[in-house]
Amino acid sequence: MRLELALALTVMAAGAAAAQVTNLETPGNLAPSVDPGCVTMSGADARLSPPDLALGVLACGRAANWDAAAELYTLMLLRAAFDTKRVADASAHQAGDVLSMQLADSLTEADRTSLGAALDRFVDPAAAQRAVFCQSAMTSAVPQHDPSWMVQHGMGAFLKPAGDGLIEGFDPQQAWSALLRDDLKCA
Repeated sequence: MRLELALALTVMAAGAAAAQVTNLETPGNLAPSVDPGCVTMSGADARLSPPDLALGVLACGRAANWDAAAELYTLMLLRAAFDTKRVADASAHQAGDVLSMQLADSLTEADRTSLGAALDRFVDPAAAQRAVFCQSAMTSAVPQHDPSWMVQHGMGAFLKPAGDGLIEGFDPQQAWSALLRDDLKCA
């Protein structure tokens, strides 16, 4: 009986290993539209999407400017969170997490350690860098980037619903202010 069970499990495992996995993607899914280079928070145009900012993080990393990379990474996450508030398709909302994982995968272990150390410095509430970031974020324009990078990540992109994929009546100023106040804890 045990031998039969072991054989059955082996056959099932072999079948699973041979199974084909198909990854379907739509055009624009997690796609950047411009490479901003290593820009500062104050130089990060409101039209830069999270995938654009991810390229900026990589550029800062190549220049070993990890404090700037940490700022852009934080801005990338904030703008992704902003998009989860305005994109209607809940299945698209993990796009920011996937983008963050892709970014981490493109860094070496040493680079991930350097970015992590810079982020640790950045999240310190007493850090001057954080205060400057908050001030810049509060006085800069509300994000104006195209959210298609996230819209195209969800199941709605395959089902082709009518409309632009955004929540009707969305208030961008209120959403951005709430993110800065509640998530980033900017005063």
